Amino acid sequence: MLENLLKARANIEDKLAVEDLKLGCFKYSQLDELSEDLASRLSKSVKQSDKVCAIAQNSVYYLALFFALRKLGATLVPINPNVEKKMIEQILKDTKPKVIIDEHFGYGVKFDELLNSQGIDYENKQSDIAMILYTGGTTGKPKGALIPERQIVWNAINTVFSWNIGANDRTFNTMPMHHTAGWNVLTLPLLFCGGSVILDSGKFDPGKTIDVLSTKGCTVYMGVPTMLDAISKHPSFQVTDLSRVVFISGGGVLSPRVFERFKKRGLKIFQGYGLTEAGPNNFYISPERFAKKPWSVGKPMLFVQAKLDKTGELLIKGPHVFQGYLGKEENPFDSEGYLHTGDVFCIDEEGDFFFVDRIKDVIKTGGENVYSTEVERVILENAYVKEAAVIGVPDEHWGEKVVAFLVCEKPLNVEELKQELRKKLASYKIPKDFVFVESLPKSSFGKVLKSELRRMYEKGGGFG
Repeated sequence: MLENLLKARANIEDKLAVEDLKLGCFKYSQLDELSEDLASRLSKSVKQSDKVCAIAQNSVYYLALFFALRKLGATLVPINPNVEKKMIEQILKDTKPKVIIDEHFGYGVKFDELLNSQGIDYENKQSDIAMILYTGGTTGKPKGALIPERQIVWNAINTVFSWNIGANDRTFNTMPMHHTAGWNVLTLPLLFCGGSVILDSGKFDPGKTIDVLSTKGCTVYMGVPTMLDAISKHPSFQVTDLSRVVFISGGGVLSPRVFERFKKRGLKIFQGYGLTEAGPNNFYISPERFAKKPWSVGKPMLFVQAKLDKTGELLIKGPHVFQGYLGKEENPFDSEGYLHTGDVFCIDEEGDFFFVDRIKDVIKTGGENVYSTEVERVILENAYVKEAAVIGVPDEHWGEKVVAFLVCEKPLNVEELKQELRKKLASYKIPKDFVFVESLPKSSFGKVLKSELRRMYEKGGGFG
């Protein structure tokens, strides 16, 4: 199906599909021609069900590569160029690619070299696995999630219908294309319905993002909370017309302060929830409803089944769920075929879902459960706290004790901060220790690495 998507879209209306800020504009027919050129050159080495690894920044070439491999019935394996070389080499060892496209380290050919090589005629083939997306590499050996074509297609269907996006919508994709967010939150769903995507190979820049969103007709934008925070703090945010853009927060919980900045400007924003293994788009809440329930992700999308088990873990089922992990016997599904997400949720009386915490981040202290996200939200209400991350660390007396890592704009008095927290939190939820740092360790996706914070705390001897 996806191998013919661009041609089918061009036959309906040959309009702008992609604007690469470095390489120019491409209509659907031109993007299809580029993917055919790549397929012709790759077909000398790549056969049905083979794998091709790519180590590159966002570009129209990267996007065309995906469709080229769909034409050949082969699988794309995006690799994060920011991870350690030993991790890249482990992924290459696991996947055994027939071709490596590498713009960074010299493991393979560059896109320009590939396009300048000789092509041959090829026949369209089909295969089930469209991508292998590596996840969990920040905490140990990465796992390759097998992403079948049906997952991509059904995620697009869910997104188009539930988020009400269409051929007139446009996004600026600043999410990396080695991550599912760079492909499946908006990029492929928009191409699926005839919309358009703007790509940039550079690092995220809040000022540039605001300029592109306002001057190039963007209607929807997804960013992680740290990106949205940077956008809302930029001087041009207050004076630029962004009224036609719907903002989506994903990859973490949006802080109250950032939400208030968007709300004061009258801008539309809502919280998404997803994971590589499911979707990644699973829920929808309208910006108007989100303004009344700012911690909710809303209700499941059209073809998404979601429920909580007896522990409160979110379970998800549907055709938008992945197939499993490459080379792993691990079974992440229950007996009814529901995927264990590893996240704790709750549901209110109106059926709206609320993210509570990652199961692995729930702190068990003195016989009580403390949800790190709840404590973080309250801490972030302090005007001088820029970022907060709460973890549990082993403690002889409490089992685990609550520890907060803070990035602050000015020095804070810990006792005064504790007094503030006691007004809104039970005493056992108040951090026993506060660690002030210049920055929090984050993944390339912008997620705080709590495993690294635990190592930092242990290495620092408790910082006390």
